[in-house]
Amino acid sequence: MGNWLVLEKWMGSSPLASARAEDDRGLIDELDDDVRRTMLEEHYRTYVTEDDFAWLAEAGVNLVRVPVPYYLFGTEHHAACIEHLDNAMEWAARRYIGVLIDLHTVPMSQNGFDNGGYMGLCAWHKDPARIDFVLDVLRKVALRYAGHEALWGIEPLNEPANEFIFHMNMENYGKHYPERVAVSEPMPAEELRAFYERFYAMVRPIVGPKVRLVFHDRFELKTWKKFMVGDAYQNVWIDTHQYLNFADYGFKRFDLPEYIAELKKHAKEVRRAAKHHAILVGEWCLGNHSPVVAALDEEGRRTWYRALADAQLDAWDEGGGSCYWSYRVDAPGKENWSLRYCVEHGWINLRQGM
Repeated sequence: MGNWLVLEKWMGSSPLASARAEDDRGLIDELDDDVRRTMLEEHYRTYVTEDDFAWLAEAGVNLVRVPVPYYLFGTEHHAACIEHLDNAMEWAARRYIGVLIDLHTVPMSQNGFDNGGYMGLCAWHKDPARIDFVLDVLRKVALRYAGHEALWGIEPLNEPANEFIFHMNMENYGKHYPERVAVSEPMPAEELRAFYERFYAMVRPIVGPKVRLVFHDRFELKTWKKFMVGDAYQNVWIDTHQYLNFADYGFKRFDLPEYIAELKKHAKEVRRAAKHHAILVGEWCLGNHSPVVAALDEEGRRTWYRALADAQLDAWDEGGGSCYWSYRVDAPGKENWSLRYCVEHGWINLRQGM
């Protein structure tokens, strides 16, 4: 459910898509508070409705990952949007769909991506008060939905940047946001793990043992095999994001066999990690840079994408399951990022084998 409660400009159809600003913080600076809040409320109310959950259930979806912002309950600059998450939980429950509530943004950002709300900034962890604030938001989420039949899991932080991702983002956005880059630092791995431990100790007693607590791998899936293992921990999942379109820059042929071969490498890593934890591939898609598939006719493209989708679904199910990014993407030329488009055009079939 990207681009709903957390906006991403590239996905289209949001107040950010029509603004000069590139991220959430920029939208605050660009628009008057009342204007911005009115636009956002209209977007929240119409971008996802109960009809969308009905479509998801009919398509065969049984889990929805809902990215939420740190201002879910409101802040000085943001009106609360918690009622829309309440709606999603009820719509999901009526259709036996589980919901993974994913805290996608934090104050001052955890990664420097646009999806963190501040491009070129990674400074959330530098202030203990900001960490405490985020833990309090997560505590409120846990208390609000503990016992709710739709609560599948809670994820305390989306895509915290490792050293490589941090430096890549600072280089990419440094020319545009030098003042942000100047105060940014990568969050040390030990500090991230300490935050995760605090989250687990706080939330597990609230939600009980059946709710999954899901931890993003910091783009380093191999490093988590000793994390939260043993009898002291229950229902711990690791979230890893596996995008073939970020792996195909070095391809030579860009044909289906080359993509399948790359996928097998990703799948092997997931299988290895699954020996230690349940693994959720929390983001994947059919996006790619292949001129080969782009040149195919409609039937050829359907066959090509269907083969790639089936291979990914089979691979990710070995870990524990997956969530497509994203349900809806309206930007022209990004149709292969949109689950709804892919299902409606026969590129993905979630009911095969059911």
